[in-house]
Amino acid sequence: MKFGCTGNFTKTEFPKIVSIVFDELNQLGHQLCLASEVLIDTNALSSEIHISPLENLAKNCDILLSIGGDGTILSTVRKLNGHSIPILGIHIGGLGFLAECTLDNLRDGLKHIVDGKYDISEHMLIDATVTGADGKEQSFTAMNDFVVDHGNSARILKTEVAVSDKYVNTYESDGVIFATPIGSTAYSLSAGGPIVHPSLNTVTITPISPHSLSARPIVLSGDSIIKIQFPEEHMGIAFTTDGQVYVPLNHTDIIRIKKSDKIAKLVKLPFKTYFNTLHTKMGWSGKVR
Repeated sequence: MKFGCTGNFTKTEFPKIVSIVFDELNQLGHQLCLASEVLIDTNALSSEIHISPLENLAKNCDILLSIGGDGTILSTVRKLNGHSIPILGIHIGGLGFLAECTLDNLRDGLKHIVDGKYDISEHMLIDATVTGADGKEQSFTAMNDFVVDHGNSARILKTEVAVSDKYVNTYESDGVIFATPIGSTAYSLSAGGPIVHPSLNTVTITPISPHSLSARPIVLSGDSIIKIQFPEEHMGIAFTTDGQVYVPLNHTDIIRIKKSDKIAKLVKLPFKTYFNTLHTKMGWSGKVR
């Protein structure tokens, strides 16, 4: 097998993990290729590690290793630009839901993969189109969520939402989150949204600190087309993709969100399940009182 590798090279552990991965794969008779976009001193790595642009890795490798946190996986999916190579997350840091491996079980994880003892889960992405008053469009793709909020302003933001051309609500809040099932355990969860199993085809709308007790999260079919407008003038509206790509908006802009034609593929290992992850990350003890 041929493995590609990318990730958050600013983490101090990154070169160490790359070296561990290379040594393990080399012993097992498999190849590692590092993305040329990774800016580290390659003199500290084995000269046998090939270097190639990420786009080439996406086309020619069997598995792509993403070293970092959940945010690194989200960034990696966007950088793949539609290529659906399976990604194995190798976790560095604190809270994480998406990565399958840590430094402790990395060798076992790689061995499972080369032995064919793994699955690949497919996850929906969502696309957003922002249309300005002049008709110009900007396009974005998210794995976790899109968020509109009041930005640097302290004023309440009024956000009018329609689904498949049917009016839903005008939220008066600090903002609104539009989350995929994978994204349901991210910002949406902290704002009071539900946990949605990642195998489902849904989009969850979660208001942020709504100024009405009746404004509750709602789970929609993933095939819905969501239209977002701002009925009042507001300075400082912000639009964010996966918490990483920020764009300022004008109150006259219109946003449309729909399920993407692209998907994300994640490697799933037998020693880790979705519910095990929830138990660990959510601190569930088995008794809910």
